[in-house]
Amino acid sequence: MLSTSAGRDQPDTTADTADSPLPKLLAIRGWAVEVDSSYLSFVDEMRATGCEVVDIFVSHDGFATFGEWADASIESALAQHIDGEPLHLLGYCAGGTLLSEGLRTFERSGLRPSYVGFIDVRAGHPKVRLHRGFDSIYAVPWAHRIRQQLVRLTPPDRESFGAVANSVLRRTVKSTMSFPKRGWRSRNLRIPTIHRQAELAARWEFNSIVTPAYLYNTMHSIDTFWSGDPSLGRAGLLKGGFTVRIIEGDHLSCLQPPNSADLIAQITNDRKMRSQGRVL
Repeated sequence: MLSTSAGRDQPDTTADTADSPLPKLLAIRGWAVEVDSSYLSFVDEMRATGCEVVDIFVSHDGFATFGEWADASIESALAQHIDGEPLHLLGYCAGGTLLSEGLRTFERSGLRPSYVGFIDVRAGHPKVRLHRGFDSIYAVPWAHRIRQQLVRLTPPDRESFGAVANSVLRRTVKSTMSFPKRGWRSRNLRIPTIHRQAELAARWEFNSIVTPAYLYNTMHSIDTFWSGDPSLGRAGLLKGGFTVRIIEGDHLSCLQPPNSADLIAQITNDRKMRSQGRVL
């Protein structure tokens, strides 16, 4: 398992002592069991090692924005937290995105988590959004679309403004020509839950956080979605610094045996380091 780090961290004043047991781990989940049960199997495997893990799940139903959904998820996690106990948080996939956005709730209140982990959580690559027509499918406001595409001018892509503008123009023409034939359709409409969650995420502009974090990312996801960027496109949002752990498997198999055992061991070790007051 490889690791890299970025940013700087200061000693955590909420850290536990070296001899104390680890606090319970609040694990934010984004998908209902009917959509994906693999994460719950991973949580059960963590519990089998002696870790106390609390599954936090709030349905997206009834929320108008991704931000509202994230805040509700964090409020549910806060309800499980004991005052004075170090706060350890974990999120995978959609659950990690909810955790990242919801962390602002902690930061505004002055409550600083002593450990935050994200398992294979990636930002939507602007090229992929454009190529697949996500912004049209989910009726994303134009100002948001433009800001997303301008990210391609920055590292690691460093595309020219002309190349970005031309790709947007080509996609616009293609979408305009195809609309009379098929309309704006998403394959995820066959699974309404996935479609609605993708819509909430696509229309939301995510905020940066100052809480240091551990990123457990697969090389498969890096090579497939964000070549050259081990943060999976999230470095700009992680203002408090982060450490990247390269884990085995792909987005799904990283949670399954035998890969899951190494991942659980790494998470446990990182949590112990943070509980001992060691910085990222």
